[in-house]
Amino acid sequence: MASMKLGRRPAKRSLKSLPLSNYLHMGAVAYPPVCAWEREIEWNMLGNDVLGDCTCADVLHHRMLQASVAHAGSPLTFSDADAIALYEKVGGYNPGDPSSDQGAVMLDVQNYCKANFPVQGFVTLDAGNLSQIQAALYLFGGVDLGFNVPAYIMDVPAGGSWSDNGGDKSIEGGHAVLACGYGRTGFRVVSWGQTYTANWEFWSQYVDEAYAWVSTEWIKASGVSPSGLDLAGLLQDLNAV
Repeated sequence: MASMKLGRRPAKRSLKSLPLSNYLHMGAVAYPPVCAWEREIEWNMLGNDVLGDCTCADVLHHRMLQASVAHAGSPLTFSDADAIALYEKVGGYNPGDPSSDQGAVMLDVQNYCKANFPVQGFVTLDAGNLSQIQAALYLFGGVDLGFNVPAYIMDVPAGGSWSDNGGDKSIEGGHAVLACGYGRTGFRVVSWGQTYTANWEFWSQYVDEAYAWVSTEWIKASGVSPSGLDLAGLLQDLNAV
């Protein structure tokens, strides 16, 4: 089994973060009971086998996913070097100083994406509201999530399930991954260059942080019409913070 590192530092909150609940009215939005944005992509480990750069691998996987769905003829690929360069910027990692491998804060990475990626902004999600999570994942093409890692998942093989298997539930640390789909019983993520599944009970027990990107390019190119989403108002507020 390949080596696997973590790297999500404790969640940081900001008054400038915009909650999706301000704009998405669950009674008005339509989203399917099953969503699978996942595509056949060579995800790559993106350095998360040797460094705690999961927050950086997560957002690069996010870009890869959106490009594969919205621009199938022009896929994006990233290398370990791309992820490590990002980790230096957002996590203060110095390749010459192994002790600087201390992970990164998801909110800092999201702010970097807003400033430097083709992302108009991001919204914070209520990690305890599974209906909102599903709607956001469908409408925005993926959700960046942060969770506390129970020890037993470190032994789950690629493509396996993170649902409770009766193993050691002591917390190993924090991890950031891309949620790329969901169904009635659970959700699917990209992590460590592979895809895994977990049930909603896992989400409720361990996930405490989630973000969705706002991208007019994604919405237009994918043909998604986000009924119930005040996109104009959301983008206006995002540009003001």
